[in-house]
Amino acid sequence: MKDKDFLFLTAMLRAREVGMLMEDRINRMLDSSGYEDAAKLLIDCGYPDMSGMNAGQIEAVLQEHRRSIFSELSVYDYARDVLDLFRIKYDYHNVKALVKSAGAKTDAKHLLSESGRISVTDLSEAFITGVRGDLPPKVASAMASAEGILSRTGDPQLADIEVDKAYFSELSSLAAKLKDDFISGYVKLMIDSANLRIIVRLTRTGRDRDFLQGALIPGGTVSDTRIASSLEDGSQSPFTDDALSDAVRLSEDAMGGGSQTGFELACDNAVLRYATNTLFISFGSAPVISYLTKLEWEITAVRMILTGKLTGISPEIIRERLRECHV
Repeated sequence: MKDKDFLFLTAMLRAREVGMLMEDRINRMLDSSGYEDAAKLLIDCGYPDMSGMNAGQIEAVLQEHRRSIFSELSVYDYARDVLDLFRIKYDYHNVKALVKSAGAKTDAKHLLSESGRISVTDLSEAFITGVRGDLPPKVASAMASAEGILSRTGDPQLADIEVDKAYFSELSSLAAKLKDDFISGYVKLMIDSANLRIIVRLTRTGRDRDFLQGALIPGGTVSDTRIASSLEDGSQSPFTDDALSDAVRLSEDAMGGGSQTGFELACDNAVLRYATNTLFISFGSAPVISYLTKLEWEITAVRMILTGKLTGISPEIIRERLRECHV
């Protein structure tokens, strides 16, 4: 992978960013008189007219918006691995949905996303038939392991942990393959953020120390063994990266039973800041990662605002829940 390969794609995506959802339009959507007016403001951002739609239809439009952009960018062979940094997540999301829905004897169809590398049809068929030789090895292994764990323990959280470890393991392998410092830092920060969330969430649910240590993900800037040691002796947080300083500060209150919303937002914003801090990078993989991060942020913001408008949530509450605007 060479930075100069990305000259055309960098220019194209930076031109597109001008039309993405920005803070002024967000404020206009939030301050609009109702859902219909808010939805119409998105037409200039490349979305179809969603006025008159219900929550399920909104979700379908947003899923298709992401899928179509991923599909468009996948034609550039040199960018496919960078795109996979984002698509891999949806493969493992789909594995979780299939495994847990089967355990609960419910239909997973409405939970599945076509934004991954593997089509929903192929993944579902592999899950049902057990014929998984065509799946990426780590996806197939995670599927089998999660099925076995859920069958033995009946604990969906344990199954999720197994799938999450496989997901981050594949991300780390891809980052190592690409040999790019920006990508390596991005993946490591994602893992650090995930481990900090694990500590908070499992502490809040009363999981014991052994369970928590077993859930930690290797590969971050702070090793899982070092995190485990700090948990064991009760020493200061091992997460010293400035990027996570806000999240670390808020984690203490969240572990004590305080609000988790601010902590979760701080974790999200740490990764967002890193991934979108590419203004002075002329071309290469980093601007592509920045654009795709902004795309994911935009879709999340649109979902929150429109569904919030539909259900009558106040603009102030929606604002509190929105991640930072990095477009």
